[in-house]
Amino acid sequence: MTSEERFGVTKDGFVVKGIDRIIADQQDRARAMFGDDVDLTSGSALRKVLDAAAVDTHELWRALESQYYGSFITTAQGPSLDLLGRDLGLRRRELRARGPVALTLADADAVPDRDYVLPQGTVMVTVPSADAPALAFRSTGAVTLAKKPSTATVEVEAVARGASGNIRIGRELRLDPDWARHNLNLGTAEIKAVVGRDFQGGELGEPDATYRARLLGVPRTVWTQEALLAQVLDVNGVRDAVIFDPLGGVEATQRAFGTFRFGSGGFSRARQTGSPYFFDIVVAPEPGWPWSQGEASFPGLYGEVLDVVRQWRPVSVFPALLAANQVDVGIRATLIIEAGHDEEAVKAAILDAVRASVNRLRLGHGVLSSDIVLSARTAAGVVDVQNLRLRRFAPAFGQTYYGGATYGGAQELSVGENLDLAPDEIARFSVDTSMADLRVVIA
Repeated sequence: MTSEERFGVTKDGFVVKGIDRIIADQQDRARAMFGDDVDLTSGSALRKVLDAAAVDTHELWRALESQYYGSFITTAQGPSLDLLGRDLGLRRRELRARGPVALTLADADAVPDRDYVLPQGTVMVTVPSADAPALAFRSTGAVTLAKKPSTATVEVEAVARGASGNIRIGRELRLDPDWARHNLNLGTAEIKAVVGRDFQGGELGEPDATYRARLLGVPRTVWTQEALLAQVLDVNGVRDAVIFDPLGGVEATQRAFGTFRFGSGGFSRARQTGSPYFFDIVVAPEPGWPWSQGEASFPGLYGEVLDVVRQWRPVSVFPALLAANQVDVGIRATLIIEAGHDEEAVKAAILDAVRASVNRLRLGHGVLSSDIVLSARTAAGVVDVQNLRLRRFAPAFGQTYYGGATYGGAQELSVGENLDLAPDEIARFSVDTSMADLRVVIA
């Protein structure tokens, strides 16, 4: 058999024998058993039996191929991937239930002509009862309520994963009083929320691609930065995290590096067993997620991450948990759109695309002007994006100082200039008129 005729497990993977080759092999065996003059035409009884058996044999080959590739994380799918995940101690996570909620503004007569902005991540809770505990939900986008109109709809998702978040249509929600006290200033206004459609998705598991990426990132060692980071990123509500370990590697930028005489002295003083060692973990929460206990009806990230780290840190190694500096990013540009398109609809589509692009960035990753242009040009009717300027606003926090985070006033960059961020900063884009200035020109 030549290399082109090898089937089954080969150096290039598993090669399935095609049904045409199976039929040809069966006919060769039939001629060897019954003679060369055996009737194998399409109408003969023997040919029909051989063709039916060939279909079953081909299905067996396909099952063998699926079993072979189901043994590797990079190629396994469905139940096979679940079995591999159980071996690694990492099960497939459930998704968060999602659905629309209708918000209504009431009792706003005391402050006329005022707009009430509910940012992305606004926390709402169900009214608890004796047999149903309170469930928390977060909005996935920003919404503005005014006196006229006083009703808006926003998509929300459950804080906890699982089918418990699949609440029914018509159920009433309310703003989390603890979260609203720390993040909003509504005055005498009251906001009512009603579920507009049955929530869905909580009963489903995360897609194979997401689950596979988590499995591939499972560290094989007990105590490394990668092992600890994998545990922190798996905490509910963590958007991104980074570990700053000053003694975890060689700092090649120091003056002594490359000039030290290793034969004449010790390069550094060895750490004694049991002596304390400190490192920093910078965590970027998802929008609206509370950082400290008491800021919402569910636990804050600080305590959740600290509990996880305590289980993974060695003796006398202590972490310092810090909130990342969230930098608000804005844009100013001129849009060239085709005639006949709704200008406001085009603007809204561009802002949604830019927000999705910016909010996918990780800690320390700057905002590229070219990425914003590409995101904006995906909107229907956009011909060109000109004179794009990125805007940087003051970060929401000022707790960490790795790499020179910028504080103070806002700034607008030059045309085409990229927005660089420090290692402890993370970009956040909000659809706010003060941040996004889009001028429209009809082509």
